[in-house]
Amino acid sequence: MSIRRTPLFTCVCLLASACAAEPEGRDSDTAVATLESGMSETETSAESSSGVESGGKLDLPEDHDLPSATTGECAAETIDPELSSIPVDILLVVDTSNSMGSAIMAVEASINVDFAQILADSGVDYRLIVLGAHSNSQVPICISSPLSNTDCNPPPPAPAINATYKHYDAETGSGAFLASILGWYATPDKHNLAPGGYQDFLRPEARKVFLGMTDGTSASGNTDDGTSFDAQLLGLMPSAFGTPGDRQYVFHLIVQMPANTPADQPWLFDDPIQGQGGSLQQVAITTGGWRFPLSETDSFNVLFQEIAEDVVATTPVACAFPIPVPDMGEIDPDTIEIDYYPGGQPPPIAFHQVVDLAACEPEAFYIANDTVQLCPEVCALVQADMAAQLDVRYGCDVGFDPAG
Repeated sequence: MSIRRTPLFTCVCLLASACAAEPEGRDSDTAVATLESGMSETETSAESSSGVESGGKLDLPEDHDLPSATTGECAAETIDPELSSIPVDILLVVDTSNSMGSAIMAVEASINVDFAQILADSGVDYRLIVLGAHSNSQVPICISSPLSNTDCNPPPPAPAINATYKHYDAETGSGAFLASILGWYATPDKHNLAPGGYQDFLRPEARKVFLGMTDGTSASGNTDDGTSFDAQLLGLMPSAFGTPGDRQYVFHLIVQMPANTPADQPWLFDDPIQGQGGSLQQVAITTGGWRFPLSETDSFNVLFQEIAEDVVATTPVACAFPIPVPDMGEIDPDTIEIDYYPGGQPPPIAFHQVVDLAACEPEAFYIANDTVQLCPEVCALVQADMAAQLDVRYGCDVGFDPAG
């Protein structure tokens, strides 16, 4: 489930309980109000006939799960839980050889406004990590504030990093571009900001997005070298970069190649290799990345905007969210159930609660430290569904035994 179409999570508190009946009858006995619709007709009816007000107290008397004497139906309230996406680490790898001056200036001019600001406004937990020479290079790169802690006038002796911005100071060119990405992973930087290599800047749980920038003139044209790089990168840390069947990184590339039509649009993974750096382009194709001509510096702002928007759109929602706290009352976590609507459409698939991760099975979740955690199979299912909708229901006895 990605952020391209923000999923609707609806937490529902059932104040009376025809839902305490056998599970087979639960669908017809439960009234659910969504965040989009506000109050359902059933809820309105229950309020007017039983005297229950919307927003009423949720720590109910022992007989609260009896059906309404007037309607025989469950009344419902909704609460919006706090959702977040998984983190994203964005690695900007820059060739700082002499031919890259115009491209580096274009990056420095637009990356704060046309890239970082879009990510910040989206709420995505991102970190930008620059891999390239900060100083003592033919054409060094210095990223200014607000991303970094400097105005780059002049550039400080060492990169001015912070929690969101990191910089691994080392020089590379097109011929050593892929080898540098592999080699720097565990090699200390010159300023001791990353004594274990740039892996010190990476978050294991974060999705990885590479943006490589080089003219590619000295890079290998052999696509097998790109395939080999992919295998070696995956081998560095499978938990961070993924596996051949489940890559957790994408590799976008700015390289010397013809412009697309229109010129501000990237070449996609199913477009043929053309121009320089066939090995580099093969990595982009393998990972579903985009390729963009180095000469189109006037369109870098559009490219950065599109990449930032793609990062937002394709970053999955995290498979854990806290049990929401109502304005009044309490929620019994043992009564929580989840309905998953594939593609946002009925009929729903019910997810049931198990005691912990070890007890996970298909169509299940567990609760730990006041956090709802989808089991691995459910997590994979929901994250792959861009239009998924989850309704979290609570308040009825569903037969869950926390002792197992």
